[in-house]
Amino acid sequence: MARRHYNLPPLTALAAFETAARLPGFKRAADELNVTPGAVSHQIRALEADLGVALFHRRGRGVDLTPEGERLFRCLTEAFRGLADVTGSLRTAGRDKAVTIGATSAVSALWLTPRISEFWREHPDIAVSQHISDRDLDRPLGLDLHIRYGGADLADRGGELLFEDRLVPVCAPRYAEDRPVATLADLAACHLIHMPAEDTSWTTWWSWFATLGYDGPLTEAHSVNNYTIALQVARDGGGVVLGWRRLIQPLIDDGALIVYGSWEVPAPIALYILADADLDGTARTLRDWLVTAV
Repeated sequence: MARRHYNLPPLTALAAFETAARLPGFKRAADELNVTPGAVSHQIRALEADLGVALFHRRGRGVDLTPEGERLFRCLTEAFRGLADVTGSLRTAGRDKAVTIGATSAVSALWLTPRISEFWREHPDIAVSQHISDRDLDRPLGLDLHIRYGGADLADRGGELLFEDRLVPVCAPRYAEDRPVATLADLAACHLIHMPAEDTSWTTWWSWFATLGYDGPLTEAHSVNNYTIALQVARDGGGVVLGWRRLIQPLIDDGALIVYGSWEVPAPIALYILADADLDGTARTLRDWLVTAV
């Protein structure tokens, strides 16, 4: 009979022998292997015939290992333990390989994190590690995926469009009750929460009003450099913030913020997800899920 590279007996016979020797007994081995005792006995007799030695002393209903059986059992125990250690570490390494995804604090809190929670319900075996940064990092190192606002150039670089948005004024309900607005001039006179940014594609109050044809004065009493904080100031009744409607929809849905007035402007840029060039299967699964789950 043709042999494989290591000239070993059939592995099924070796597994049956190891189980019967460890437990010991053919019936208990059959229970663990989910076969009949006759099948275990057949495998061991075939192994003994292959080796040309007896591995068990058969005494009535009991069996004991022969010296040759003891020798083979010790060898198999050591080999199987080594295999268990290696395969266990490989399984752990596979589970522990987290997909790293970067986003701003606002995108993470309002859009990404709730969706990752949904993703885990469908893919509980895929770990996801978030890298949160509000700096304008074009492609941070060490990330599998990166979510950022940008234009069509991101699509040219392989980015997948997540969604486009519209810009609306938002504030706390009690702020709107105390200060009804009818015109853009009324809105411009409110406590506008400004957010300066180095990125020229970021829409400011000045550019938003200009798009609507208003060129009058704007209040500039309040300014913060973090969008999450700007939203919190508005939630606390501190003024009106420019809201990316789809991004902040959870805050509108729970009543923390309301749309103030009827003005809106299409966002000049959109939310894209960019991927590392060497995207593995788990990262690809998360990217494709996010693209279709928006």
